[in-house]
Amino acid sequence: MNIFLKCPHCDHEIMVASATGLETKMAECPKCKTKMPLAEFIPKCSLKVGERCYQLRFGPQWVGRQCSTGGADVQIPDPSAYMSRRHALVHLACAPSGIVCTFEEHGKNPTQLQGIELVNDDIIYLNVNDCLKLGDIKMYLAAAYGT
Repeated sequence: MNIFLKCPHCDHEIMVASATGLETKMAECPKCKTKMPLAEFIPKCSLKVGERCYQLRFGPQWVGRQCSTGGADVQIPDPSAYMSRRHALVHLACAPSGIVCTFEEHGKNPTQLQGIELVNDDIIYLNVNDCLKLGDIKMYLAAAYGT
């Protein structure tokens, strides 16, 4: 499977073969000759909560409730405190089939995916527009930051 990417500097489109660990490789734009990690070419996913998007980066990252003591890499406001400070481990990576996103449940209160309750240590693959519900908060996996 091939992935079509745009150079962030000149918008030239390049094609690369999708492969595991692709985000760690270096690339050079054939038009402007800028060298950078391929991760900078690859559109990243985000978690959309209401009108706000939270950028996901490649690799594992904790998602949880926003609080002054920190805890999560991606902190989401939750006035009800239903979401744990470190509720889930989200992992974004390149695979031969393209970009994959997994969600590993670790919260004290359960998460629902498309209305089905997850149990602790469940690891699921997320697809674009999948709906996760944590208490009153709904979050969706978006294809790219801001979409």
